[in-house]
Amino acid sequence: MLRDFVRRRVSKQFGKPSGLLGRIVEKGMSKRTAGDAKWTVSLLGIQPGSRVLEIGFGGGVSTQLAANEASEGFVAGIDHSRTMVRVASQRNAIAIKAGRIELKQGDAASIPYPDESFDVVFSLHSIYFWTDPIECLKGVRRVLRPGGLVAITIQPRDRWAKEQVGSPGMSLFLGSEVGELFISAGFQNVRTESSMADGEVSLQCILGTK
Repeated sequence: MLRDFVRRRVSKQFGKPSGLLGRIVEKGMSKRTAGDAKWTVSLLGIQPGSRVLEIGFGGGVSTQLAANEASEGFVAGIDHSRTMVRVASQRNAIAIKAGRIELKQGDAASIPYPDESFDVVFSLHSIYFWTDPIECLKGVRRVLRPGGLVAITIQPRDRWAKEQVGSPGMSLFLGSEVGELFISAGFQNVRTESSMADGEVSLQCILGTK
């Protein structure tokens, strides 16, 4: 019973960090996923003038990397954790002051931007917590310009520890399953890129175009 309570608490903080514990969780997550962020951003083909949206930016490490690539463009981010908005805003304070980054509290199910606002939309380790992934992806498609790119990075379900599978509020996927969601949401040219560790797939980034 205690183990189940701990699992629920950890899963909740992973999905929506809050308060002091959320800040502690964020530090660990940002450190562990820094390589994931760098790898994902390298796949996006961001140009200096690109307009980019990140969904579920966490501590803002990947947002910063994207803004470095979009040196003359604009990077927006939404995250449903108020704590993460504060943390990421501190990390990206200079770019925010310059008007190159905008971070908002928001939800993947209701993206607070007009149609065809972005060239690229990406997300790392966030889709696990989307209540209705297909509807969220349709929202992503709405805010993408024609020909725009969507990219979702996951740790495949078979790479998670047994005790994490089935955690409350989380849905884990294989890359092929996310690819099917992309197609159902109307994306084209769907493909999967894989990152290897110890001879096995450790990460998958599913990409598609509008």
